[in-house]
Amino acid sequence: MAGKDSTSEPAVPQARKSIVGYRPNGGRPNPLPQLTIKGRWLEQWGFIKGQPVSIIAEQGQLIISPANKG
Repeated sequence: MAGKDSTSEPAVPQARKSIVGYRPNGGRPNPLPQLTIKGRWLEQWGFIKGQPVSIIAEQGQLIISPANKG
């Protein structure tokens, strides 16, 4: 039986906000920018722990999708 907080309604796309930060690098100059994406909502859209992803970078946007096998 489904849990009391589960729903059969499809997930509705919504904007998520995050901040590009810097990974600690021991005080060395030119730290690399880093973006961390996390949340249970990732599972709703089919992204599971350990799953490889493909990232396409375009000016002003990132497109993240499950990586093709093979």
